[in-house]
Amino acid sequence: MISAVAGIGGGVLMVPFLYLVYAPTGASVSAQTLVAHATSLGVAFVAASVGTWRYAAARAILWLPALVYSLPGIASAFLTARILTRAGGAHWVRAAFGLFLLASAWDLARRARSPQQPDPDPPQAPHSWAWLGGIGLLGGAMSALLGIGGGLIAVPALLYVGRLPVRAVAPTALAGVCLTTLSGGLAYLTAAAAPPLSPWMAGFVDLRMALALAAGAVVTVPLGVRVNRRSSSVTLYHLFAFTFAILAGAILWSWVRR
Repeated sequence: MISAVAGIGGGVLMVPFLYLVYAPTGASVSAQTLVAHATSLGVAFVAASVGTWRYAAARAILWLPALVYSLPGIASAFLTARILTRAGGAHWVRAAFGLFLLASAWDLARRARSPQQPDPDPPQAPHSWAWLGGIGLLGGAMSALLGIGGGLIAVPALLYVGRLPVRAVAPTALAGVCLTTLSGGLAYLTAAAAPPLSPWMAGFVDLRMALALAAGAVVTVPLGVRVNRRSSSVTLYHLFAFTFAILAGAILWSWVRR
């Protein structure tokens, strides 16, 4: 549900959970991390697809910014996933991303406390399509690297660089996440020599966990879409800030305890 409300794809909620699931397996931390990220990315694609379909039906998605952001990320997500399946873990990335989330949470909370102006209609012109595409390239790579869908970069990118009205941010980010998670998920799914953390492995994706989590996402995403469309701009700022802060704490805590 949170994935549809905040436009973050849901991976940030599943990755810490999957770390706990695979911890008792005895596999290396690097293997646990890769399978957790690959499996989360597959589920994030399902959640993002359902949310995108719902938002598209409500005509809430701004498709041009979504495509400008996501198309470069398709290539970077695929390449990053393939590189990671042949490399060891990079634990410092978790800490860096946790700090990024804390900074984003602080800024969003600051904006929520500032006097709000009505959302522009139509939205303001973006600062630069080139900048938005460049950040999308980074977002796709981070999506595959951390298994988080990329919405945690898409949301602030569309808000600050794309200058979208806040009520259009989550729907548009989720549409972009749908494309980048598909690319990264396929790269993990078709990779060979995956660690046998489950009897249901397909590439680096644990189908046993992916199917169960995806079923829950399909049920709850429509509720998240409804909450998003009925929430005010200030409420969404607070929601983004709270979600980012909680997830940053979880990521940093898992990094400290590695």
